[in-house]
Amino acid sequence: MVDNDEYTFHDIEINGELQSLYDSMITVLRREIDVYQEMCALFLCEREILVRSDAEELHENNSRKETCVLKAKMLNEVRIKLVEKIANVFGVEEQEITVSTLISHGNSRQKRELLECRSTLHALVQNAHELNERNKLLLDSSIMYVRKSIEFINQLLSPPSTYLNNGELRNHSMHGKIVCKEG
Repeated sequence: MVDNDEYTFHDIEINGELQSLYDSMITVLRREIDVYQEMCALFLCEREILVRSDAEELHENNSRKETCVLKAKMLNEVRIKLVEKIANVFGVEEQEITVSTLISHGNSRQKRELLECRSTLHALVQNAHELNERNKLLLDSSIMYVRKSIEFINQLLSPPSTYLNNGELRNHSMHGKIVCKEG
């Protein structure tokens, strides 16, 4: 009879600890959602800054993005520690703990909240990736235009010879002339 009571108290203690760990995990995931929402907003702002070519504002925006990355790293560390604790309660390896595992063992409120967090985080991470790729394309094309402009200016300042080594007329691919060498 005593063994059954101790087992019941032990179950209640583990269940209480698990509920607390689940609630902590949900809180951490919500904070990660906030960080990724902020990051997406910064990616949108970055695009506008890139179009305006405001280097100082771009630097400030990059600083805010770095802060978000640091926040995300800190939250990731907290999440990893929570996973370790949950794995210990379940008596399994940490690698076996996924959001799906947590969902299957949580109460109805926790299941609902974990599903919401997983769905929202997935959408935010995908959106952040897409926004970042759009900004990357804008930067890549800007760099290409700058390189082509530099090539054009260099060709105007020191044009290649008119003739090729074999005596044939060289076909110049770029056209234009300098109107004034001084600013």
